[in-house]
Amino acid sequence: MKIAGATATWVHVLRLILLCMPVVTMVGCNRMSESWKEEVRLSDGRLIVVKRTAKGSITRDMAMRATGWEPGETTLRIAQEDGTVNPPVWQSALIPVVMDYDSASSTWSVVATHLSCVTWYDMGRPASQYVQYISVGGEAWRVTPLQPGWDGRRANLLTHIRPAGEPRLLREADKEMVWRQGSVPYKWISTSWKTNC
Repeated sequence: MKIAGATATWVHVLRLILLCMPVVTMVGCNRMSESWKEEVRLSDGRLIVVKRTAKGSITRDMAMRATGWEPGETTLRIAQEDGTVNPPVWQSALIPVVMDYDSASSTWSVVATHLSCVTWYDMGRPASQYVQYISVGGEAWRVTPLQPGWDGRRANLLTHIRPAGEPRLLREADKEMVWRQGSVPYKWISTSWKTNC
């Protein structure tokens, strides 16, 4: 009798394990962690290379095909540039859209936005869909209100990151093809853009 009870318990445990395995596998397969280098054209005409990472989860349709991603963390690291003091690594759950450098004030800027309503809610539902980060003279990044002159600026950073990954070096010409297919808020900085959240 005891053997039958123990066997029934083990059968039940094995059934639970077998039922849970696909779920655990699917959840594990939804995580993404990508890194690549990317050419970025600054407003002064210089072409620099930026090291990037993106961590998050892959979004899927009903047929379980990868359709996009939900960011958890993105980073930007600026390679050494002649005559400039590099800022620390930029890191956020937001999607960086534009990066630029003002040599007159030794200021690096990154303008970023959200990809999902959850992130926008976590930000406190701000009126502006964009957040500007600045680093002066290599100091830590700090958040500022979006400065005048950014409205209408064209994106120079990749905003649509493929769950399958990016090439080791993403060239400016390759980004142009992706840019044409992107959504307006990720192609230009638009202060008139309102969220659908």
